[in-house]
Amino acid sequence: MKRIIYISLFLLNFMFGYDEIILNDIQMQKLGIGITKPDFSEYYMIGPFASSLDFSNQASIKQVSPFEITISNIKKFEGDYVKKGDVICNIISDSLSNLVYEYKNTESKYQIAQNNVKKDKELFESGVISQREYQNSYLLANELELKLKDLDSIIKQIGINPNAQGFGYPVIAQISGILAVGPSKSAQKVEAFSPYIIITNDNSKMQANIKIPQNNALDIQKNAKVFIKDKNTKIEIGNINSVSIAIDTDTNTINATANINYKKLQAGSNIDTFILVDNPKDTIAITRDVVTKIGNDSIVFVKTQNGFMPTKIEIVKEINNGFLIKKDNFGLQTNLANGSIIVLKGAMSGLSFE
Repeated sequence: MKRIIYISLFLLNFMFGYDEIILNDIQMQKLGIGITKPDFSEYYMIGPFASSLDFSNQASIKQVSPFEITISNIKKFEGDYVKKGDVICNIISDSLSNLVYEYKNTESKYQIAQNNVKKDKELFESGVISQREYQNSYLLANELELKLKDLDSIIKQIGINPNAQGFGYPVIAQISGILAVGPSKSAQKVEAFSPYIIITNDNSKMQANIKIPQNNALDIQKNAKVFIKDKNTKIEIGNINSVSIAIDTDTNTINATANINYKKLQAGSNIDTFILVDNPKDTIAITRDVVTKIGNDSIVFVKTQNGFMPTKIEIVKEINNGFLIKKDNFGLQTNLANGSIIVLKGAMSGLSFE
């Protein structure tokens, strides 16, 4: 084993022209030189990334209006538990009234058209009317059906009961759960496309929208682990769910979403996240404090039996507080100098330790 080590050191010296630095443990301690190991874990952490938290689509429902509405009456407040079908509030607006009128009018026309299709089919089969006349009534019924479905979809998105009587349209809870977001006062105006009702049946399940810089876009993979930092502690909070392939030209970032299941976080907050990604093949991670420059060479000091061997490294990529480097001849038993490595750099120029 010793013979292999000596041969390796000889080859390094021959290739790079660096001599071994003789240094004992007592000298190391006095000079403030420590020992650390490369990271062979095959993954590394990148970030921080600006992230916003929202309720998970899997455990919540949002009710949105495509036009401005006004709250006329409130039945349930934020934090209340609601059952599916409960009235949360009443809303009014001219656009909403027009929508409901158009919906009911289209519904009536569709019912008439369906009856006409049934009659025209019988007349066509009896030879009383032509096929074209029957097709016209059939196509009209189909057209009205599509329009009715479109209007019904908007009404369900808003969450109202269009057939209710009285002042304002009642907003109905679509699922059972906690009313996480709701109106706070009567006469409150709600802007178009702004979620005014959010109900969640599991407030521990959230979604993070993460802005990833373009230069990290190819690093992020689905199911990658997502972390936050609390002081110096890394806390796993979820996994990447999706990664966009389109770049937001305003921010020069791509959007990634993550499923979050860490109960101490709250929807609506902004946090910094970190993502665990795979190392490129045949690379290891080292910290920044073990690297120095000698001319154009990046150097680390590998611990030997008698001291340290200055060793050239090939940096593949800069990462948080360090570098990914080619694995080369580094092994699990490799120890690297950190701390006051400037002293070792000086020793290479003939400076004394004393």
